[in-house]
Amino acid sequence: MAQLTFPNIKIRAVAAAAPAYTQVVDTSDPFLAKFVAQMGISQRHISLTEQTALDLGYVALQQALDKAGWDKDELDLIIFDSQTPDFNGGTGNATLLHKYLNLREDQIAFDLSLGCPAFSYSLSTACSYLLQPTIKKVAVLNGDSFWWEYPDAEHIKAEKSFVLGEATGVVLLERCAEVGATTEIPPLSFKLFGDGAGYHHLYFCNTGIKHKWRHLEHYLLPDDEEFGTPEAGFGAHYMDGFAITYFATKKVGDQIKALFGEQLPYYDYYVFHQANKQIITNLTKRLALDPGKVLISFDQYANTSAASSIVTICHNLTDLERPCHIFNACMGVGLAWGYSDLVLEPNTVCPVVTTDHKFEDHYLRSL
Repeated sequence: MAQLTFPNIKIRAVAAAAPAYTQVVDTSDPFLAKFVAQMGISQRHISLTEQTALDLGYVALQQALDKAGWDKDELDLIIFDSQTPDFNGGTGNATLLHKYLNLREDQIAFDLSLGCPAFSYSLSTACSYLLQPTIKKVAVLNGDSFWWEYPDAEHIKAEKSFVLGEATGVVLLERCAEVGATTEIPPLSFKLFGDGAGYHHLYFCNTGIKHKWRHLEHYLLPDDEEFGTPEAGFGAHYMDGFAITYFATKKVGDQIKALFGEQLPYYDYYVFHQANKQIITNLTKRLALDPGKVLISFDQYANTSAASSIVTICHNLTDLERPCHIFNACMGVGLAWGYSDLVLEPNTVCPVVTTDHKFEDHYLRSL
């Protein structure tokens, strides 16, 4: 088990941005009403105009910098975790954000690609850099986009029910003492896990380079499930719902009990990856938690993948009057999962903002 503890590091701001377009499930249809009752997802934010996680992240970062009272030039490092960057290859979202912010060459920027487990992995990576004397202030961004799985905006608007929504979240971290010094600041701590043998339960099966020569649009997965048609679902995002639900509730729930035991009930709030109502409810029961302390955002934003933990914090905790002890569990693609133990102070959390902002300068044009 990778157990990581980082002293002298504070969370200075948390912010999130989502597309302005809101899509609502029509519960006048009995079938869709049953879907909402079971999954808990009644609406989502999704782009109809090709907004990306980068576009949303730029807006959320501005909100976070304003909340912290930081100038962009104070940042030493930007980490952007996304499975859906604007471009694959060396030009990641962090690189493009570096361009749009007009940062100096000595301000580092790079991407990670963890999806749903992004919160624990990206924050712990940032904290590792903050142990270096030359790194003091870091911005971590988590976000994914899903409009690209549809042929066009009209197919999005025609969707009757859905699981995935879009947003990008930002956390600003600061080292508050010299490296090696001792302070009274509660440490940030993380426990990280992975099981690569489960990758096929949840992955983008027709992206990357693996099948580029095959030019697949309508295809069979290794388990012979049909994919790539309007009937089977557009796009390349595959999930074995039963396997993932079992993993996220039974395996993760039992592991949390084994690792934390009686300590778990003493947190102020619990933030789980916002997959759906079923998983959150089952985890709450399995861990014998007070449902009033288990924060949710899936009902308003759906499953926002990498951003879901940050969106949940921003949706619920903008009015903190005292420092609050938070337990986070995020899990998903990979398979990978992690647990975070952190403290949020008053006046650090921004409400989720919606935006139409979009960078236009790197779109390809037809000849």
